[in-house]
Amino acid sequence: MACSQFFKSLFDGQKRHAEAADIDTSQLDFDNPTALVIEDFGTCGLSGSINSKDDKHFSDFWRRHGKSHKTGKSRGRWGLGKLVYSTTSQIGAFFGVTRRVDDGEPLLMGQTVLNLRTVDDIQYPPHAFFADLENEDDIYNRIPVPIKDPQFLADFCSNFSIQRENDPGLSVIIPFPDPAFDIESMIGVAMANYFYPLITGQLVLQFDDLVINQENVREMTKKYAGDHFNQIDILFDFIEEVYTAESGQLLTLKPSWLDDKKLDEDDFDEATLESIRNSFSQGELVALSLPVTIKKKDGTAQESKFSVYIKRPDELTKGRDIYVRGGLTLPAEAKFRDRRALGAMIAEDEPICAFLGDAENAAHTQWTTNTEKLRRNYKASQPIVTVIKKSVLQLYDLLAEVTEEEDEDALQNFFWFDEPDDGTRKKRKKPKPPKPIGPIIPKSPPLLKLSQTADGFRICSTDDFTDDKLPREVTVKAAYEVSKGSAFKKYSTHDFTVGKNGTVSTEMEGKVKMITSKENTWTIEIQETPFTFTASGFDKNRDLKVNFS
Repeated sequence: MACSQFFKSLFDGQKRHAEAADIDTSQLDFDNPTALVIEDFGTCGLSGSINSKDDKHFSDFWRRHGKSHKTGKSRGRWGLGKLVYSTTSQIGAFFGVTRRVDDGEPLLMGQTVLNLRTVDDIQYPPHAFFADLENEDDIYNRIPVPIKDPQFLADFCSNFSIQRENDPGLSVIIPFPDPAFDIESMIGVAMANYFYPLITGQLVLQFDDLVINQENVREMTKKYAGDHFNQIDILFDFIEEVYTAESGQLLTLKPSWLDDKKLDEDDFDEATLESIRNSFSQGELVALSLPVTIKKKDGTAQESKFSVYIKRPDELTKGRDIYVRGGLTLPAEAKFRDRRALGAMIAEDEPICAFLGDAENAAHTQWTTNTEKLRRNYKASQPIVTVIKKSVLQLYDLLAEVTEEEDEDALQNFFWFDEPDDGTRKKRKKPKPPKPIGPIIPKSPPLLKLSQTADGFRICSTDDFTDDKLPREVTVKAAYEVSKGSAFKKYSTHDFTVGKNGTVSTEMEGKVKMITSKENTWTIEIQETPFTFTASGFDKNRDLKVNFS
């Protein structure tokens, strides 16, 4: 809670601009202001130049959108996460106070992201800063720089209860946060997404006075995120065992395991394969270290590795596989479905973390094989991403080949038989076929042809698509198949997204105009035939359903 008078003076100009940008500020109570404060500790702060663009964190955070220079184990990569701060604020603004490890000097800046707006007959761009100006009198060289005034910084930190003091790092302040943000839901989301670094002691979270760490993570997960997990204690025991094994002795395969782009029985000698199968069948942990060679575009090659783990505890009722890159879990990679085992893919080595980080989608939920960063930085990256994505599943299938349990109900939805009639069942009369009510009208020949590609689909015109049917607007939808229900109704942006910043790319040949592209839907206008519309970048491990009208 910040002082109301300080709050009013801070937003004296911002309120007018927010209203001009069609934001309703009538419900904001400036006499009882609220703010969401997010602070990190144990980090280095926003390093780099404060008055010019460079490739350091200060410029990436304040002066760039959609670009980041984070590498290796760094978790955010797209430079888009900070957009959440302004959109979360009901007044469209946020602040950042950073103390850098190199100079220890506290710095304050703020930013607003609003629609184009006109105030006092002047049109303003979407982005603006709360900052001092360097070279203020030089219109071509002026640049916003952070506020350093000690008294103002002290007042600001006091009013927003900033605990930065002498600790390096970054404090983000979101004034008037969305009222839908409540502390219990935030804790639940944090538990669901960061359970791995919490369990392994790599992360500590604090919500007001509630500290969540390695000691109480189980208790807090059961309380706030129980619906996200099945058999929490068994899963967390597995993760603890995996983390301990990471620093121990793993079975290391030869680099040649990657020659055929898959993990199979040919990668083991007979005795070793029998040994790990026995370990798996007895409920013991099987742990492998898999070496990989990463080839960069500059011609250099980096030797790296990742680990895979499989275990089937006796009391386990439902399986789960997790995928971790530098402590960050990618939930959309899970593939186990009905497999009754626990599996993990762990990447902690710096080169493989950098490689997989460049393969992540903007939401950091999934690895894709055709990102712009992979194409720019690496050679022959697609087979390596694919084999990493499949490694846990392939290890499970290899070990479970001789240990699968019998499940009498497993195929009941696929095969069935008629029970013999003992005379007690009533015979149903076969319904009479309906009488035709008119002549059967033949179907019109299709105008569009859909075909599958290696990682997507292609739509093209048929010979029956003649010029008299032009121009024609076509809406195309795609979704991954699901075991039950409608694939399109169960589509999630975590699966994939289309459009300018989407994970799926498109190519069009001929006179075709893109009208809209959002989430899983494109609308195109066909102006001339022949034409082709190609979409690529989908997960090859999942079945794709496409519809167009």
